[in-house]
Amino acid sequence: MEVRVPITLDKHKKIMLNILVEFAKFCDEHDLKYYLDAGTLIGAVRHKGFIPWDDDIDVNMPQKDYDRFIDITRGTKGYMSDHMQVEFPEDTVYPFLKISDNRTVLVEFPDKNPMEVGIYIDVFPKYGIEDKKWSTKSLCGLCKFLGLLHWFNKYSIYAWARPGHNVFQKVIAWIGQRTVNNTVWPIKVQSRVMHRYANLHPLEKCKYVTTLTNGEYHKLAPKECFDGFQWLEFEGILFKGPKDYDTYLHCLYKGDYMQLPPEDKRVHHNVEVYWKQEVV
Repeated sequence: MEVRVPITLDKHKKIMLNILVEFAKFCDEHDLKYYLDAGTLIGAVRHKGFIPWDDDIDVNMPQKDYDRFIDITRGTKGYMSDHMQVEFPEDTVYPFLKISDNRTVLVEFPDKNPMEVGIYIDVFPKYGIEDKKWSTKSLCGLCKFLGLLHWFNKYSIYAWARPGHNVFQKVIAWIGQRTVNNTVWPIKVQSRVMHRYANLHPLEKCKYVTTLTNGEYHKLAPKECFDGFQWLEFEGILFKGPKDYDTYLHCLYKGDYMQLPPEDKRVHHNVEVYWKQEVV
């Protein structure tokens, strides 16, 4: 029988930090590039660690390194170590990688539509983008749509069937559960679309980069931001960040990221976290 022991926010952050340390070590051992990203990058620059009210960790990898990371870890059945496990997109509701600690349980959306995973960090691929033309915007829109459809197939058609949802959602869930036989086709189509574009427009020859899995056209950043790295302190440990993190963060957040947001915007994710413990 499994007994769940609650984990405090402080311990939750330490577990994520340990995953990040193992991930960075793995990347260095296999000559893979990675960079701190998003709120984790802001935390390193502004706080030298976690944003006080934040409770996740984000990193990114150039597309070719991301693909190599997948190839290597598939060869170990997703395991980076005894308890560090890579969660591939086809096995989750997300269109990008997560690395989790399988000794833990993290319950997302516990109040309404609970979904259980392990405590994790997010790993995003950075694709090269050639220009800002309408065709590029359409590409990003298509990739975003396919990612949302993946979420719908893997999560919404089951979550919407639960109490608390309106009649329309319940009808869609009922239809979806009876008609969607292959839940992973959107993520496979998305992968083919992205790799076809990457083959035509290699990152090193492009002007911009973005997280294409999320369709982030509005967050295009100059490729030169990632022409190298610099060491950044995060919770007393040095990790790699983009060489020009300042330009990159301005592209992501469109403002003075060094200014703290209003207090009503400083929110935690709605999650519950536990240790798994087997009791005989």
